[in-house]
Amino acid sequence: MPKPTSACPALSISGSYEVRLSRYARVALSIPVLESGEELKAKDLLNADASQAEGRYSVHEHVRFVVDRGLVRGDAPLLVLGMRNSLVNLRAPVIWHGRPYAVAGEQPEMSLRPYYGLGLRDGSLVLDCALGDASEAASWLEFFCAGNPVLWDDARGDELFDLLLCETADHSHLFDIPRGHHHLANEATRALWSRLHVVFEQHLYSKQTVAAAAMRKVVSECVPPLSRCNNYFHAAIGIDSNGGLVCLFGNAQLEAIGQRLHTLGCHRGICVENSGSVTPTWFPSGLAAPGVPLVRAPNFRERGRAVVVIELDDDRFDSVPGCWSGNPHASVKIG
Repeated sequence: MPKPTSACPALSISGSYEVRLSRYARVALSIPVLESGEELKAKDLLNADASQAEGRYSVHEHVRFVVDRGLVRGDAPLLVLGMRNSLVNLRAPVIWHGRPYAVAGEQPEMSLRPYYGLGLRDGSLVLDCALGDASEAASWLEFFCAGNPVLWDDARGDELFDLLLCETADHSHLFDIPRGHHHLANEATRALWSRLHVVFEQHLYSKQTVAAAAMRKVVSECVPPLSRCNNYFHAAIGIDSNGGLVCLFGNAQLEAIGQRLHTLGCHRGICVENSGSVTPTWFPSGLAAPGVPLVRAPNFRERGRAVVVIELDDDRFDSVPGCWSGNPHASVKIG
């Protein structure tokens, strides 16, 4: 491997991609680790150790898992959406058949504030709150996966930012704080990230107002002042007024992705995975042929703990105007 000749990478990437799903037949959540009984260790976000493989499976293995259990048909068109923050980060629990699960050390039932996430009720996908002062785990008979709220009803400005402060376990998604293997990460940036994370963990279960005040305080004490991150690669999911799914993938500030979801007719939206975890995959012939990756980052990581597999009744797709026709967003509509 040749040594870089500059501190700056030779390759720069930016993208914006939309997938809209107008209808679907069945939906299944794949989390094989819950059956295997493996320990759910949280990802080491500070050092981003890609070698952590406990309970992680490839996209094909996830699809095979739900097909073998009869949750979706193996000969039908399938759309796979990654939920790869689930059971990997703090504040990203899953409720599975009425029972909550989280990474080691987190007890979701203790939270005094709700989790925001994507769930399945009576066969339909919904965006709602769970636990805290919201619905009990037992009311989620199918599944619920918590995420980071990028759009939530009338929350705007500081109110939405406070929600993100309290629900986003990786502070590099909100602020320009290089960590892990980032080429600009150093001892100072990692120490800064850790300073925020200590407070985040201290208020893991606190009421929203208490947690937000604590996080704002530690952010305000940072010198020099923190700047917002606007180039991280995120995956977000919204549901429009007709019950259709709107999925956005792009390098942007989290609230900007939420605003795009709003423009496309959504009132709620959550971020579910980031960077090399972003996994949308299209299986037009089910398991009869390899899946087609719809979006991938250069640092794509094949294996993850959780994905949603959506069965369709139609393998056709429709294209809508994209970035070369005056719309700065490439888009594909399926179903």
